[in-house]
Amino acid sequence: MSIRLLAVEDDPHIARLLERELGRLGYVLRRADTAAAAARELQRETPHLLLLDLGLPDRDGSDLLRELRAAGNRVPVICLTARDRPVERVGGLRAGADDYLIKPFDVAELDARIQAVLRRSDRDAPQEVVVGALRLAADEAQLLGPDGAIALTPRELHVLRRLMRNAGRVVTKAQLTETLAALNEDIGDKTVEVYVHRIRNKIHGHGVEIVTVRGFGYLLRAAV
Repeated sequence: MSIRLLAVEDDPHIARLLERELGRLGYVLRRADTAAAAARELQRETPHLLLLDLGLPDRDGSDLLRELRAAGNRVPVICLTARDRPVERVGGLRAGADDYLIKPFDVAELDARIQAVLRRSDRDAPQEVVVGALRLAADEAQLLGPDGAIALTPRELHVLRRLMRNAGRVVTKAQLTETLAALNEDIGDKTVEVYVHRIRNKIHGHGVEIVTVRGFGYLLRAAV
């Protein structure tokens, strides 16, 4: 199976270099030149790995990375950037990057780093999450019940995914708001409540419940 990459790079020369040289090595590369374009591409299809420039024209790449991680997106990320100060490298890693490569770089080294990050990602791949009669598939793209898939919108799935990963613990309203904001959702005062209400209706009868913890947030647990 070909490895799918998304390169977020606004320099057309570097973008063409990546497309040509990584294509020669057998990778399938898609390109985006802004953070907004990258967010759209990630909603359309999740790549095996993201190559992320930090100096993007519309916003800092590290902000995009933090939002992806806040939304639960675990796509492996290698930052490709001209920022070579240690504090900037540490900042990129703390934002959620798996590796960091300074421009200009050697394509052979980039290839080696891609393979190393993907190997680590395979070892750390999330397992299926089970709460009550609900199962979040290992690829986290589908919610399953005893009778098969349960239809959720992508945003509903993102909210429930965060609740299931934290089953038995309170997830604050602010954290769920952050999750939706990372998907470019227009957040109003009642947005989180609306999504939680919809999810409650869809998972009713599957041995789980979402408890409102007033003043704090929501807790997903096996029904008592």
